[in-house]
Amino acid sequence: MKLILRVKMVSAQDERKGLAGLKVALYDRDWKSEDDLLGTEVSDDKGEIFFQFDENKYKDAEDGPDWRVESLPDLYVNILDAQGRVVYSTRDVVERDRFPKILIVPVPDAILEQHNLLP
Repeated sequence: MKLILRVKMVSAQDERKGLAGLKVALYDRDWKSEDDLLGTEVSDDKGEIFFQFDENKYKDAEDGPDWRVESLPDLYVNILDAQGRVVYSTRDVVERDRFPKILIVPVPDAILEQHNLLP
């Protein structure tokens, strides 16, 4: 099964403001094993990214032999700086088995300023 997810990176202070040019890695959080990387992309002029991935990217031993179609990836993003270091993550606020139409990620302006990520 192929899944497509629209991610929108926005300013936490003004969620109408999309954040362009952010390098974002999308992950499936696993609770007993290593998290699964679903893709890495750069946000467009509107702050949007479209990720497309197959279930084999997130389906693993943790899902067990009773894995169900309803078992969805537990999504979070990492924002990376120019050196590829994680400067912000939503890993701690993952919602289990929820696959939104659009994943909106509010990013604090202080993080953007501290890591020179503002356009």
